[in-house]
Amino acid sequence: MTALRLSPPPTPTLIDDAIDRHGATRVLWAALRALLRPTARPPDLRDLPDRLRRDIGLPPHPAAPSDLHRRFRL
Repeated sequence: MTALRLSPPPTPTLIDDAIDRHGATRVLWAALRALLRPTARPPDLRDLPDRLRRDIGLPPHPAAPSDLHRRFRL
């Protein structure tokens, strides 16, 4: 005999609930706006302190050049 596996009836998803609640046109426009919205840029890593840079595997900031050669110029 052939065993037919019956799948359960599809349950409504979040998108179906949103369409039922707000209408297909409004959901479509909201989805398009969300797709076209620019994403936020990640924070600049130059501003991180050395302890946080070390935690994420980055090398520490290079040491600042010394001004001693300017102060003691002959």
